[in-house]
Amino acid sequence: MKIMQIFNGLCHWDATAKHPTLESTEGLYAPDIQFVEAPDYVREGWGFEPTAEGDARFIEPTPPEGWGYDRETGTFYLLEVIT
Repeated sequence: MKIMQIFNGLCHWDATAKHPTLESTEGLYAPDIQFVEAPDYVREGWGFEPTAEGDARFIEPTPPEGWGYDRETGTFYLLEVIT
């Protein structure tokens, strides 16, 4: 699991290196700063929907038309064009 800071509906900062547990963030930040546990595949820039439950709270980036998204690397790639 990762510890992600949520800001403005986005996974803003992967705080895992500094905070290996959610409990390690307690009392260190202003009360309006939100941290959540996230699956390992979630990256900075993913969307966050607080009304959803579990892993459904994390929204994978939508690739542009003709592109795909690789969860393992967090990158977009051009889909093969068949002509």
